[in-house]
Amino acid sequence: MPIAKLSTGINLYYESYGRGEAIVFIPGTGFAGNVWIESQAEELARSHQVIVHDPRGCGRSTHAKGVYTIDVMGNDVVALLEHLGLPHAHVIGHSMGGRIGLSIALNFPGKVKSLIIAAGGSGPAGKEGPESVPGLPFRLAFELLEMSFEGYVKHEICDSDTYFTPSFRKENPDKVKVFYQMVWSHHAKLEEYLRLVIARSNWEATHRLGDIAVPTLVVVGDSDVVGANHVKQAAVLADRIPTAESKVLKGQSHGFFWQAPEETNAWIAEWIRRH
Repeated sequence: MPIAKLSTGINLYYESYGRGEAIVFIPGTGFAGNVWIESQAEELARSHQVIVHDPRGCGRSTHAKGVYTIDVMGNDVVALLEHLGLPHAHVIGHSMGGRIGLSIALNFPGKVKSLIIAAGGSGPAGKEGPESVPGLPFRLAFELLEMSFEGYVKHEICDSDTYFTPSFRKENPDKVKVFYQMVWSHHAKLEEYLRLVIARSNWEATHRLGDIAVPTLVVVGDSDVVGANHVKQAAVLADRIPTAESKVLKGQSHGFFWQAPEETNAWIAEWIRRH
């Protein structure tokens, strides 16, 4: 198995596909790198080197104890690039992965050739209502207790409007089920998941968005409003990042990488060609 022993003190599982300019995908909270392989890596690797990984606490990487932070996980990605001998890469971060991408762009701008923040945010200051309070969100903690951990993850993907729109779930129940099974197979366990959520919920960089100097694309589905409203968070990103371009995907929610992979891969490829 491709395991990188990183200078940050963990062993990171990764896979690399294709050749050419490097693209690094960073998944959302609790997800592992396997979610990108069929939907993005196989297609984009025709013309690029596509790198996916299991973040610390997830899948086959070190299930570290102690405090997790967004900056520490950004350091892991930079250390992986160094392990692979890559001076820089196009960075694509989904959800919490967008925060990690922002951290890398702020702390190691020379490592980021371009940045795509997909359904991401910059911290509590960019949110509204109860979600604007730092710390473990009440909504999530209550649902975990009410549903059980696996029940919560399954509900988020299969039964709620979080990842897939109602019409897509109705017309493609088998695809949604297969996606859930793939996610759960390498998903972070409860202890590590809570560490990741706390890292996500406590990280704040809204006040630093004006310092982003790398080309940045802010992408969000127009239906991504469940829980922490990502449409409004994307508006904050697009407004405050000087280099930002904005893209709103019609008829999409949080899971547009998997609901509309062909469309998604097309605009990713077009963005990278320009940068």
